[in-house]
Amino acid sequence: MPSTASSPRSWRIPGWRSVASKARTIASTRSSDIWWGDRTGLAEAVRKVWVVTGLTLRYLLGTRRIIAMALLSAVPLILAVGLAAARVASFDVLQLFQAVMVPLFLQVVLIFVTLVNATSLIREEIDDNTLPFLLTRPISKPAIATYKYLGYLAAVLILLVPPLVVAYGVTEAYGGLSFTTDLDVLGGFLLVTVLGSAAYGGLFLFISVLVRKPLAVGLLIGFVWESIVGSIPGDVPKLSVIHYLRTILKGTITVSPLAGYRTDLSVATAVGILIAFSIAMVILTIAVFQQMEFRQKA
Repeated sequence: MPSTASSPRSWRIPGWRSVASKARTIASTRSSDIWWGDRTGLAEAVRKVWVVTGLTLRYLLGTRRIIAMALLSAVPLILAVGLAAARVASFDVLQLFQAVMVPLFLQVVLIFVTLVNATSLIREEIDDNTLPFLLTRPISKPAIATYKYLGYLAAVLILLVPPLVVAYGVTEAYGGLSFTTDLDVLGGFLLVTVLGSAAYGGLFLFISVLVRKPLAVGLLIGFVWESIVGSIPGDVPKLSVIHYLRTILKGTITVSPLAGYRTDLSVATAVGILIAFSIAMVILTIAVFQQMEFRQKA
């Protein structure tokens, strides 16, 4: 008598293989579309970063003021070469960086170069009425502010780092020392150059979207407040960028040019505060810039 139970094969719905195959094909297609869309979106984002950052670099490094900025940035190198050429007997890397580099480079060169470049990023485009043309492109205001800030960082580091490194090399060579003898000195100044450029740049960029004359306000902050705050007792110096830069130099250089500087912060804490401050300034800049309205002038 034939069995009435159906075999496992008979349970399957006809054409189930083709249905499953189609489902897999559709899922694969959707996954491919999502993957390709992500790649396309990433490529477009990278292109926007490249375009805005490149335009900012060309603007900051391609105008006439680059001559003045380059000469000012080269002051450490000019001084080092001059002292070496004059055969100053007491000239060595520690004396140069202690007696000259801290007050000259940190408190003059770094502040002025960052001030002039950061305040021109957005404010000059507003005054020249060129910003509305950029805003017609498919790119948001926060992205514009962020990418311009990145372009600024690249520009000022191109200006500041090479002369600093060469000046260090000249001082070491003049003393008959190898380039690696006092790397703690070079490393300390490179670290404060990068962090100082980021912090001052964020601060001056924020000022540029707040007031119509950011250069004047920046000069007061950079050359008045940052200069006198170190002599104020208590925790007031912690309200300045220069305090954290000096703290980093004191902690990173073995024979520190700021051995007597009063601070209760570690190098790691000072670095973290400067990074957080830089990010906060950029975020505040974006928040203000987002609310600004621009109209193309006739």
